[in-house]
Amino acid sequence: MSSLSSPVIMLLLKLVRIKEATAADCVSILCDLKVNYESYFGVRILDSALIIAPQLSNRYITNQILPNKVIDKKYSFIKF
Repeated sequence: MSSLSSPVIMLLLKLVRIKEATAADCVSILCDLKVNYESYFGVRILDSALIIAPQLSNRYITNQILPNKVIDKKYSFIKF
């Protein structure tokens, strides 16, 4: 029996359901992150890119949820 499926552990945990962020929520999050990302990556991020990013991620990234798929830094180690 796994310790995570122990009845005692289950009494201590509570399932919390969190709805996926909306595209508008993501734009707000991206606006908050913009200055830090521009500084860290040494790039300029257009406001129009922040607005379209959630829409494009919803269309093309289907295995993640917002806002994670918009701010996924999987390849952020690549320097151009």
